[in-house]
Amino acid sequence: MLSNRINKNNLLVSIFVFFLSYSANAQGIEFFHGSFEEAKLLASKENKPLFVDVFTSWCGPCKKLSKTVFTKKSVGDYFNENFICFKLQADKKGGENKKIADQYKVTAYPTLLWLDGDGKVLHAAIGFKEPKSLIKEAKIVFNENKRMGNIIEKWHNGDRSSNVILKYFAFDRNANGEFDTYFNTLSEEQKLNKDLFILLSDIQLDLSGEVFEFIVKHRADYLKIVNFWNVNRVIDNRIEEQIVKNYRSANYDALLEKYRKLGIEQTALYAKKAEWMYYLKNKEFEQFEKSAKEYISDYYSQRNHVYFELITSLFKELPKEDLLAFTNRKIVIDWALTSVKNSKKKIGNGSLLVQAYIVAGEYEKAKQVGEEYLKKLETEKSKISGFYIKYITNMLKEIE
Repeated sequence: MLSNRINKNNLLVSIFVFFLSYSANAQGIEFFHGSFEEAKLLASKENKPLFVDVFTSWCGPCKKLSKTVFTKKSVGDYFNENFICFKLQADKKGGENKKIADQYKVTAYPTLLWLDGDGKVLHAAIGFKEPKSLIKEAKIVFNENKRMGNIIEKWHNGDRSSNVILKYFAFDRNANGEFDTYFNTLSEEQKLNKDLFILLSDIQLDLSGEVFEFIVKHRADYLKIVNFWNVNRVIDNRIEEQIVKNYRSANYDALLEKYRKLGIEQTALYAKKAEWMYYLKNKEFEQFEKSAKEYISDYYSQRNHVYFELITSLFKELPKEDLLAFTNRKIVIDWALTSVKNSKKKIGNGSLLVQAYIVAGEYEKAKQVGEEYLKKLETEKSKISGFYIKYITNMLKEIE
C-alpha cells in the first residue's frame, strides 16, 4: 500500500516537472521542425509571414540570440501569434541550407528574414537583437513603407536614390558584386561621398579589385570628409589583415610593393606585424620575441597600442599550455606596465594587466589585479565599464 502511494507520488512529481519544463520552453518562440518548403506552405496556408533565423554552428551572437532572446515570453508571444518561425543552419552538412542562404544573399550571421508564403523577402535584419529591439524590428514587417522588401523592390526597379542605395547595400553587402557594378557607374565626385564611404565598412570588397584600389588611392581625399577611424576601418584595417594573412605567400612581396606604390605609409609596420604574428602562431617564441621587440622599438611612436596588440594576441591566439614553451613570457608583464604607465585611457588597463599576468603564468596576481579593477569599475555606470566588468570576470573564471 505504501509502495503504491510512493509510486503515485513519484508519478505526480514527474508529471508536474514535465509540465513545468514544457511551460518554460513554450514561453519562447515555437519553431517549425519540418523542411523550409513545408514552412513556406504552412505560412501560406495560415496567411502569416515566415520568420527565418539563419545561423551557423560557430556563430556566437547566433547562440546568444537563441539562448537569451528567443526564449523570452514577450518575444514568444509576439512571434508565435504573428509568424510561422523556422531555423535555418547555413553550415549544415548536405549543402541544401547553404543554397537557401545564398539565394537570400546571406553574408553575415545571424541574418533574420521575414518572407511571404512564396519566399519573397518582406523584411530582413542582421546581427544580435535584444528582445525589445527584435520585436520592434519584427513590427516593421507590417509597414510596407519601412520594410526591407520594399527597398529591395525599389532597387530592382531602378530606384537609385541615396536612401535606397544606403539601405539596400547595408543588407546586400555586395553579395553578388552589385556594389562593384554600381560604384563603377559613379563619377569621381560621387565616389568621394561621405555617406557612401561610411557604408563601405559593411561592404564585402575584393581587395584586389578596382573599387578597393580606387578607395586606397583616394585615402587622403576621404580623410577630408570623414574622421580617421572611419578611414582606418574601411581601408587600413583591411590592408593590414591582407598583409598578415599573406605573409610568406608567393605574392607577398608583390602585395607590399603594391601598397607602397599606392602611398600606404604603414606598409612596413603591417609587414613587421605579419612577421611576429607568424612566429607567434607557429610557437617560434625566440623569433617572436625578437620581432616583437623590433616592432615596439620601430613603431611605438606612431602606434601607441603595440603593447596591447602583442599581449592580447598572445592571450587569445594560444592556449595556456602552449605558452609554457615561451620561456621568457614574463616579459609581457613589463610590456603591460609600460603600456599602463603611458596610457591616457585608464579604463582598459585592468583587463590588459590581467591578460599579461595570465600569459606570464602568475594566476594569483591576475586574480588580485582583476578583483581590484572590478571594484573600481563597479563604481562607474557606463556601457564601457559594463563591458570591461564582463570581460575581466570571464578571464578570471578561466583560471579558477
